[in-house]
Amino acid sequence: MNWERLTRRNLLAIAAVSSAVLTARQWGGYSSASAATIANLIQGKTFSGTRGSASGSAGGEGIRIAADGTGIVDGVFQNLATAVRIPKPISQLTIENGKADNLYRFLDTTVASGVADASLSDFVIRNVQAGKLEHGFSRLRYQSARGVIEDVIATCRDSGGDAYCVGFALDDQARDITYQRAAAHGFRESGSAAGSYWNGDGFTDERGNSMIRYLDCLATGCTDGGFDLKSAAVLLERCKSEGNKRNFRLWNSGELHDCESIEPVSRGGSGRTAHFSFHGDVGAYRIVRPKVRAREGNTAPVFLFNTNTVARLTIEGADIEAPSAALITVENGPAPVVEFVPARNRQHIVTAS
Repeated sequence: MNWERLTRRNLLAIAAVSSAVLTARQWGGYSSASAATIANLIQGKTFSGTRGSASGSAGGEGIRIAADGTGIVDGVFQNLATAVRIPKPISQLTIENGKADNLYRFLDTTVASGVADASLSDFVIRNVQAGKLEHGFSRLRYQSARGVIEDVIATCRDSGGDAYCVGFALDDQARDITYQRAAAHGFRESGSAAGSYWNGDGFTDERGNSMIRYLDCLATGCTDGGFDLKSAAVLLERCKSEGNKRNFRLWNSGELHDCESIEPVSRGGSGRTAHFSFHGDVGAYRIVRPKVRAREGNTAPVFLFNTNTVARLTIEGADIEAPSAALITVENGPAPVVEFVPARNRQHIVTAS
């Protein structure tokens, strides 16, 4: 899919916003009710900093959101540490049709001095293209809730990101968040020691997060996980992960429907490649109609297990072609319980073992 072309088409289709109500949406059985009313419109503004070729916090902030109901439309953000910062509890934020270049991070929730919470709720971020990112596109934490991030392209800078760079990150108790047609490209740790574990992920969530959905999302070229997910009952539909060390890295429980894993690649550091890897205190996953492709010579296991608990995996209607790879590898911990529906010999599975 041509994500750049998709975004340009959507940009042309959206008219300038003066006052809008963004309707509630239903994704995967959950409600991501982002009824964001724009009361304070900021349109066509350029936010510029002094970042240049520096890194970290250099360049300052583009805008601190001060009031509920803020809308930023057709904004340009360049040479900043943080483009948009949430310094206190904020609701009804809309960001549409944005372009960003040379940032540490586009959107961040971080408390101001003397403030205990900086949760973002009932928000929509759509049609944003962000390039030359040092750390990532977004970090949503505290009690952030009921948000949609869609038609967003986030690309790491060519020289690679800093430690633990990640395209889209959730933390703390962030909940009821939907990513739709979001893409993360090239989040690679740079400057890490050759023998250390190299992080760098496309999408991450944590065990405190809940009701998280990834729909039609894409992760490519990361030094660790394309999708590195720890939340329970996570839902992925039609997501594609290509050329990451571990395309789907799973730690808890959930369902993956019609997802694709293509050619895992190691760019350095410790840890082996895998299409789907399972870790820690893992529970049950249902993987429906997975599509896996790897060329002859790519030995990345399709399903890799390195767990503390017994993983329970249901594989339904698989389409797997990885002729040089094992279907199942247990690297550490107990053997998983794997159910094939229908039986393995009735699914399209071509592997070395």
